[in-house]
Amino acid sequence: MKFKLLLLACCVFSIANAQITWNFDSGIDGWGSYGGDVALVNDGAGNLALSYSTPSGALDYPTIYNDSPLNVANVNYFYMKFTATNCPKTSVLVNIFFEMGGQNYYANQTMNLAGGEFSFNIRTEVQHAWSLLPGTGTTSRIRIELPHSSELAGSDWAPAIIKIDKIAFTNSLTTELVEKADSKLVIYPNPTFESFQIKGEKFDNLTIYNATGKLIKSVNENVSSVSVADFPKGLYFVKIHSNGIAKVKKLIVE
Repeated sequence: MKFKLLLLACCVFSIANAQITWNFDSGIDGWGSYGGDVALVNDGAGNLALSYSTPSGALDYPTIYNDSPLNVANVNYFYMKFTATNCPKTSVLVNIFFEMGGQNYYANQTMNLAGGEFSFNIRTEVQHAWSLLPGTGTTSRIRIELPHSSELAGSDWAPAIIKIDKIAFTNSLTTELVEKADSKLVIYPNPTFESFQIKGEKFDNLTIYNATGKLIKSVNENVSSVSVADFPKGLYFVKIHSNGIAKVKKLIVE
C-alpha cells in the first residue's frame, strides 16, 4: 500500500501518568496518513483538519497514524474532541489499532459525528472484540481508521472535513478531558451523599465510573433518581447517553 509520511519539526504532545495527549496547538503533532485517502493540515486554529479525496474519488483506507510510544499498562480510554462538516453519514464506526510487538490489537466503537466529543473504554466498550489490547506493553504505532472501511460504500466523503481539537489515551476520564456539556444538562445535587437527579433532558442510559475508570454502575432506563448511597466518597464520572450523543459529567460523592 502506498505510504505517505507527514512530519512536524516540533511535536506538541504530552505523556504523563500512562497517558498521551495531542492538543494540536501548532502543526500536525507528528501525525501522518496512509495512502492518499486523507490529507492532514493544521487549520491555524489549533485543530488537526482531515479532508478526504483520492484521484479516483473512491476511498480505500482512510487512516491516520502516530509513532509516539504509548505504554498501555494503565490506558483504558480513548478520547477525541472534534467538529465534523459535510459528512455523508451521521455516525460511523471508528477503529483504533495498536501496533505492539509485531501484533495488531483493536478497539472500535460507533462515533456520533454530531456529538463534538467521542470517548469510550477501549477495554470494556469495544463493539467487536477482534483482538483485545493486552494489559502491558508499549506501542510502536497507533492508527485511527476514521471512518472504518465498511462505512465507505455508496457514500461520498469528498466534501467532508473533520477537525480534531484533541486526541488522548488515558487511564480514566480525567477532569482535564471532561469538557463542559450542554448547559441544559445538570446533575443535582452535586456533591451528593445519597442520590442524584438529571435535569434538562431525558436520557437513554447512563454509566458511572470511578476516578480510575472502573465501571461502578449502569442504568439502562430513564429514571427520576439514581442512588449512590453505597458508593465510597470520592470523584466519579457519569456518562449519559441521550439521542445517540454521550456526555460526561463529574460527580462528587461525600
